Amino acid sequence: MPVTERVLNFADDLSGESKTMTGSHSQHRDEPQDEDLGLDLVSHVASSSRAERKTRPRRWIFAIVGAAIIVILALVVFSLLNGGTKASKASKADDAISVAVDLKSGGNANLSSSKSEDAIGVELTSLPPLDESEQYVAWAIHDSGSVSVITKSNGEDASAGYSPADDVIAIHITVESSTTPAQPSEDTEASVDLPLSADSSTQASQGS
Repeated sequence: MPVTERVLNFADDLSGESKTMTGSHSQHRDEPQDEDLGLDLVSHVASSSRAERKTRPRRWIFAIVGAAIIVILALVVFSLLNGGTKASKASKADDAISVAVDLKSGGNANLSSSKSEDAIGVELTSLPPLDESEQYVAWAIHDSGSVSVITKSNGEDASAGYSPADDVIAIHITVESSTTPAQPSEDTEASVDLPLSADSSTQASQGS
């Protein structure tokens, strides 16, 4: 008898039905498989990771922005130092000649030149305040008729230089609109011919 029962149980197992030792159906047949739970968990984690990557700021963007800011600041500092250095070259050279000029609307301009440094310098001080739509502009007038802006100011003190200056024949100081024109206006605050000389301050023209 025991042998016969074992054969019957083995046959039942082959039929694909799961039974307990007592012959009843298994209670776990309809429960979710562990493999499905694992796949669902992996899918959920992957979806969460993708969403987090999309919302997380990308570090390389901050790196690019930071580098751009550093470059801009470096250019600004270089420009300021370069202008000041040229003005110092013209005013502190052994052969420097400096003259003081009163501007027509008020304020002063200190002009300097140095042949050895091939530079000219302009310092604007005590300028009367201007309307927001205006600015003071110091120009270098070249022998060819072209012009270059030496410095600009909205009323604050300004100091800058220009080099090479071997072909500069005059310095004009004018009041212009906030948009710097291609040429200085004819109504100048001061106009000084170059090369400078000791009596250039008495020969300077205060506007036309």
